[in-house]
Amino acid sequence: MAEVKKHTADRVYENLFHMLLSGDYAPGDKIPSEHELKQKFNVSRNTIRAALNRMNTLGIIETRQGDGTYLKGVGTGMYLNSFVPSILANADDLMGLLAMRRGVEVSAARLAAINATEEELQEMQEYFDFLHDKDINNQAFASMTSEFHHKIAVASKNPLLADMLEVIAWIITAKMADFLVYRPNVADSSYYHYMIFRCIKQRKPDEAAFMMDCHMKLLIDTVGEYLRNDEPHRKENSMRQDTIRVTHIFEKSEDAQNDRDSQDNESDGADSL
Repeated sequence: MAEVKKHTADRVYENLFHMLLSGDYAPGDKIPSEHELKQKFNVSRNTIRAALNRMNTLGIIETRQGDGTYLKGVGTGMYLNSFVPSILANADDLMGLLAMRRGVEVSAARLAAINATEEELQEMQEYFDFLHDKDINNQAFASMTSEFHHKIAVASKNPLLADMLEVIAWIITAKMADFLVYRPNVADSSYYHYMIFRCIKQRKPDEAAFMMDCHMKLLIDTVGEYLRNDEPHRKENSMRQDTIRVTHIFEKSEDAQNDRDSQDNESDGADSL
């Protein structure tokens, strides 16, 4: 019985969504009342109310107390807010979302290396300045990491990429609140963050995209392990509030870059022979 009700609610929501965005209503127009929609779709008032509440939450409509409900402005953000959550019915969809995020992040890193302003580069640098020689807990690191990725997307100068990443990050945070506490991968993540930033700062779009792709692949592999882990173990680890020091991350990153510079120098020397 519950499945039938859920199916009806979803069907009404989809029909109402298409009705409002079919072109018959413009942003700012008042939409039919709950009673009118109830009669139109031949369902209960509670079903209509649930669909309207969902649209309110997603920013599709706006209810004005004592006045009625109005269609809000239609833009890419609204379509993203309504589309992306629908693909997260189970853990398999979560992996699909991460694959989608991989494409968004790689594109954003490539464009950021081309379009980032000096001010935006300085804002990214502040992420590393704050982490250097500091002890922070996993949750604080997760929050700062999310902000760092968002800064890259903004620096891409493609608002759609930034909007997509913001929605994806919101969903992942809601669905996997304990993930970074479970296994933060602090050293590997921060190593890639440093290398991505370095490539962006040096205006190397292909290298920035490559480093971001490696970073996202590592994340996807780690999430896959997280989902395969048994639930009790996840809950046990989710209670941890480890404090982490990230100084060694910068040393690792700089050592790796020094090795690469040495290899480049050797290659240049060989070419000159």
